[in-house]
Amino acid sequence: MKVTIKMIAEKAGVHPATVDKVLHNRVGVSDEVRQRIKEIIREMDYHPNPAGRLLQKQGVRYRLAAVLVQVDALPFLLDGIRKGIADQTGFNIELLEYTTPFYDALSQAKLIRKLTEEKVDGIVVTPIQSSSVAEAVNLAEQAGIPVVTANSDISESERLCYVGQDGEQASRVAGRIMGLLLGGRGSIAIVSSSIDTENNSYYVTVRERGFREFIQSEYPDIRIAGIVENFEDPLITYTETRRILREHPEVAGVYVTSGGAAQVGKAVLDSGKAGNVRVITYEDYPDILELMKKGVIDVTLSSELEKQGELPVKLIMDWLVLGKKPESRTLFTDIRVLFRESIV
Repeated sequence: MKVTIKMIAEKAGVHPATVDKVLHNRVGVSDEVRQRIKEIIREMDYHPNPAGRLLQKQGVRYRLAAVLVQVDALPFLLDGIRKGIADQTGFNIELLEYTTPFYDALSQAKLIRKLTEEKVDGIVVTPIQSSSVAEAVNLAEQAGIPVVTANSDISESERLCYVGQDGEQASRVAGRIMGLLLGGRGSIAIVSSSIDTENNSYYVTVRERGFREFIQSEYPDIRIAGIVENFEDPLITYTETRRILREHPEVAGVYVTSGGAAQVGKAVLDSGKAGNVRVITYEDYPDILELMKKGVIDVTLSSELEKQGELPVKLIMDWLVLGKKPESRTLFTDIRVLFRESIV
């Protein structure tokens, strides 16, 4: 026998409208009643009719918000989000686009709280690693607003899902490649946005820490001469890379965890060390590909940035329309290792 909302309501001793609120994660139900209804839904193995829900929801207007930080990945993620919305044919979706400066966690948290108060239907965010942002994300989720983190994740949050690169694995891949390029010995420099975990990007922190631990474990004869904190600022990236190459002429490799690969490449060129210093970066931005063709950057690890924008839209709409949760709370995009021969 097919389980219906009416049958669940009768067993729970509530009105069918109350069950519908729980199914759609809407307010107006006490925590005790909500939990009891959820347990009955699981016991009775209730599954909503996808076709019926789809037809019911097609006339609804949805407002989705994109809260992105001002880093190199921004335009590519935004293109993916726009494509994801275009792919949701038959639905009326308004996209609200916001950007916040890198390292300004308070502004990002304030914006997420404002969107929660305005009752947007879903949020895609590239979060800054900060307790204030995590709290804002949790408030949105508690208000029934699904939040998907894209490109970067955030710890201690109740977000619906993370879509992006597996930073731990990518850092080990980068470490292995650097070790092989240097023959297992020599000095390297790391260019990262910031080493402090507060007001930083979670994935950059993971890339830096994982790489450093891998090198120390697998290639003990490779020494880390210094770490550049560039705060995603082009001028800082260039000048600090020039400085570390000047102060440590023995540096034979540079690992870039963050944005600013173009400025790192220019610094290597202007220092007269192109071809002598091995450079490993992330993503396949046009300027990175050009530097690879010139032999300045040796390897880059791309992560399907457009998909990192596109997939979160689908996950949010699947949840809003079908009540379907992601298969996992973490969905990793592919790691593509690109050499010069991959792009020429």
